[in-house]
Amino acid sequence: MLSAHQVRNKARRAVKRREEDIEQMEIEGGELNLIPYLDIVTNLMLFLLASVSANIIFGQINTQLPDQGAPPPDQVNNPAQPPNEQPLGIAVAVTKEKLLLFSISGLEGSLKAPRLELSKTGRPGDPCDGAYQCETNKCVKQVCVEDPTADVTPVFDYRTLNTALVEIASRRFANQMRKPETYQAVLMADPTVPYGTLISVIGAMRCKMPDFGKEVATCYLPTADEKLKANPNPVDDDARLYDTERTPYDPNKHALFSDVVFSGGFR
Repeated sequence: MLSAHQVRNKARRAVKRREEDIEQMEIEGGELNLIPYLDIVTNLMLFLLASVSANIIFGQINTQLPDQGAPPPDQVNNPAQPPNEQPLGIAVAVTKEKLLLFSISGLEGSLKAPRLELSKTGRPGDPCDGAYQCETNKCVKQVCVEDPTADVTPVFDYRTLNTALVEIASRRFANQMRKPETYQAVLMADPTVPYGTLISVIGAMRCKMPDFGKEVATCYLPTADEKLKANPNPVDDDARLYDTERTPYDPNKHALFSDVVFSGGFR
């Protein structure tokens, strides 16, 4: 009588002989066993998928603003142009303590004599119609409230900034075919300013804000899309875009300075 060990060895030899016989039959019959190759491909695919997943999960995005930035070419004055055709070069500079609105061209204030200067606001007790207007990021019944656990974020009177930009856009571009390059503005941000503050500033630069406590209105953005240019209707209500060459500018529903470029030149 065979022992268990001998039985296992005998079974292994039988299986091995059978595998060799099958392999020889496949070779003689011109057939190829693809199973080992499929196993390799499957393992490679799993490895690649795992690598991609790891890259998505652990990959880091560099969100640091540039340390330096020269004015965009469209914002540089051309001495050959008449004064009323010079680019404005609208700029907003923001630190943790103050916000300045001026123009690189000097046509709407300058860095030394800004068009607008704002100090921090949004302290507990100040009015608000959204959490972004409170340094604690907490607005209850249109009043900023304290939150000892909150990280205090610099907040400015974004509505005052927005009102000044609406006035500039209205005075200079209303009821005209506004040129695409005039929608560009520069945001000069101190590296210590939190991104939450920058997002609120950009929002105030892009479109007209609603009156206090009112609903946000639709804001249409300028575009050079060829399909829209070929369309008889210069306004795309679904995409909220409009053809600047065929649509008279209206600051109440069209973007103010939607093309915001960053610069770290303000210190």
